Amino acid sequence: MVITLGPIGSHLLARSGRPAKPAIAGMIIDAAWQDVPRQGDVSGVPNLTFIDQSYPVERSLADFQRLRPFRRLAVLLDRDLMQALPRLGPGTAALARAVGADAVIVPSGGDASEILAALPEGIDAVYLTPLPDLSDGELAALLSGLKARRLPTLSWRAVPEVPAGALASWEPAANWQRHARRIAVDLQRIVSGEDAGRLPVRLLSAPRLLLNLSTARAIGFSPSRSVLTDAELTGVDSTGAADTLSLAQAMRVAAAVNLDLAAANLTVASGNQNVRLARSNLLPQAESWLTQTFTREQTASASLGQQSERQLDGGVSFTLPLYVEQARAGYAVERHRQQGREAERDGVLLDVVLEAATNYLNVLRLQTLAEVRRTNLSRTRSNLEIARLREGIGSSGRADVYRWQGEVANARQDLIEAEAQVRTAMLELKRMLNWSFDRPLAQLAAQPGDVALLAQDSTLLEWLDDPVRFTMLSGFLVSEALKASPELMANDAAIAAQQRQETAAARAFWLPDLALQGGFANVFDRGGAGSSVPSSPGSGPDLTWQFRFQLSMPLFNGQKRTAARAQAAIDLERLEVRRQSLRQAVDQRVRSALESAAASYAALALTGEAAQAAGQNYELVSDAYARGAASITGLIDAQTSALNAAESAANAVHEFLLDLLQVERATGAFGSLQQPQQRQAFLDRLNTLKEKL
Repeated sequence: MVITLGPIGSHLLARSGRPAKPAIAGMIIDAAWQDVPRQGDVSGVPNLTFIDQSYPVERSLADFQRLRPFRRLAVLLDRDLMQALPRLGPGTAALARAVGADAVIVPSGGDASEILAALPEGIDAVYLTPLPDLSDGELAALLSGLKARRLPTLSWRAVPEVPAGALASWEPAANWQRHARRIAVDLQRIVSGEDAGRLPVRLLSAPRLLLNLSTARAIGFSPSRSVLTDAELTGVDSTGAADTLSLAQAMRVAAAVNLDLAAANLTVASGNQNVRLARSNLLPQAESWLTQTFTREQTASASLGQQSERQLDGGVSFTLPLYVEQARAGYAVERHRQQGREAERDGVLLDVVLEAATNYLNVLRLQTLAEVRRTNLSRTRSNLEIARLREGIGSSGRADVYRWQGEVANARQDLIEAEAQVRTAMLELKRMLNWSFDRPLAQLAAQPGDVALLAQDSTLLEWLDDPVRFTMLSGFLVSEALKASPELMANDAAIAAQQRQETAAARAFWLPDLALQGGFANVFDRGGAGSSVPSSPGSGPDLTWQFRFQLSMPLFNGQKRTAARAQAAIDLERLEVRRQSLRQAVDQRVRSALESAAASYAALALTGEAAQAAGQNYELVSDAYARGAASITGLIDAQTSALNAAESAANAVHEFLLDLLQVERATGAFGSLQQPQQRQAFLDRLNTLKEKL
C-alpha cells in the first residue's frame, strides 16, 4: 500500500493512472482545481482513493470577497509546489477572476522580507497558502508586515496563521484530526478487502470562519455583528489592552468600588455624626451674646440712668449636664444603633460581593453556552453539507437540504441570542465593578478552589456525599454563621439599644436630672441721655454673674412615662423574638445552601458523562446518516440531545461554584476577602472537626 501525506506527492499519485497497489493520496487541496479523476464521490480508479477538502478554494475566495471586498489579490504560493503543479498558478488566477478580482501569483520561500518586497503595487488583499519553508519567526514577520500595510490576509490554514496575525480562514475546526481519522478509516477498509477506488473521497466538514479581531482593528476593518456571530474569534481584545480579572479579584474590586456599597459606607459615616450629636447632649453647652440698644432720648433721660440712649452690653451663659438620664441613654442607644448600621453595611458588602461573583460566573457560563451553540451551528452546517452530498449522489432528496437549511437558521438565531446574553451579562458585571461600560474586560476560567473556603480543603467536598459527615459539616457551618451573621449582629445591636431605652424609661419615674447652669453679663458702653448712672443705693455694677445647680423631675405628664416604659418593653420583646426568627433563617439558609452544593457537586461527574455519551452517540448517528443508514430525524434528535447534554455539562461547574459562594454568603464570610490568617484559622477549625471522626 502507498500513502502520500504531502500535496506534491498526493497530486502526482492521484494523476498517475491506475496504481499497482492500493494507494491513498492524503492531501488533495481541491480535486476539481487539480484535475484529479473523480466519479461522483469516489475516484472511480481501482486501487486509488484520495482525501478532498470540503471547503474548495473558490468557495473560500468567494466568502472572503463578501467579508472584505477586494479587486487585486496577491496569492502566496510555495515555489516547489508551483514547479510540481504547473497548473497551480493559472488555476488560482482563474478562481480569483471567478469571484470578480484579479490575481497576482507571488512565488514564495522561507524569507518574509523577500516575500514582502515581491508584493506588487496596487494589491488590496492577500491569500496565504501553506509555505513549508517559512519558520514560525518568519511567519510572524510576514504577517506583521502585511498588517502594517493594512492588507487583509486570507489563510488556507486556520492555525497557526490566524492567531499569528492573518485576518481570516475558513478551515474547519480540528480539520487535521478529521483528516487523520479519514486516512486511518480508509486504511482499515482497504485492509478489510474493500477497493480503494470505491471509497468516498470528500472529507465532509462545514467551513468555519476563524477571525482575528486584533488584526481587523489594525487594518481598519469592522466586521458586522452577523459575521461576529458566525465566526470563531481570536484576538478578541480589539479595543485596547483589557483588564484580566480572576473571580477572586472581581470580588475584591466590587468590595472596594461598588456604588451601592459606597452609599452604605456613607450611611455609616453619617451615623458616626449621629453618635457625635447624641454625645453633645452630655457635654457643656455655652452661648454668648452682644447687644447694641438704641432708646428714645426722652425715655432715656427719664430712666434715671437705668436705660441709656445708646448701650452696648453682652455676656456668656453655660449649662453643664451633671446627670441627665435621657441624654446618657440617647448616647448609648445611638452607639448601639451605629453598631447596627455597621453590621447592615457588612451585610450589604456580602450581598454586593456575592452579586459580583454571580455576575462573573454568569458571564463565563453564558460564554460557554455560546460556544456550545457555536459548535451546534458548526455541526448543523456540516450536516447540511452531508445532505447536499447525499442529494448529489441520489441517496436522499431535496427535503433533507431544506430541513437542514432551516436548522442552520435556527442555530444561528440561538447563537445570536446567546451572544446578546453574554454582552448583557458583561454590562451587569461592569456595573457591579463600577467600571465604564466601554472598558475592555477579560476573565479567567474559575475553579472551585479559587474562592470557596470549603473547597480549599478538597477532601471536605467528599463530605457532601456522606450523610453522616454532611450533618456534622452542616452543624459546624451553622455555628460559624451564627457568630458571623451581619443580620444577627444588627439585630443584637438593636436589642442592646432597646434595653438601654427600657432602662431609661424605668429610671424616669425616680431619677431626676441634675445640671449646673451659670454665666456673666456686662455693660461695655453707654452713651447719650441717661448714660450717667446716678449714685444711689439701688444701682448695681455693670458686671454681673451667677451659678446655680438645678435638680428637676417631672411629677405628672399624663402617664407618658408609663406608656413609654410599656412600649419599650414590648419593642424589646419583639426584637428578641425577631432574633430567634433570624437564627432560624440563618440556620435554614446554611443548610439549604449546603444541600444545593451537594446536589450540584454530584451533578458534576454525571453531566460530564452524559455529555460525553451524547456526543459519542451523535458522532455515530452522524456517520450513519452520511452513509445513508440513519434518517434525518434520528440525526436531529441525536444532535439535540448532544446540545442539551453539552449545555448541562457547561452549566454544572458554574452552578457548583455559585452554590459554594451561596454557602460562603450564608456563613457570613468570603474567603477572597479574608486575610490569610483568617482563612487559616477557619481551616484549622475544620481540621479540628475532621479529627473528631
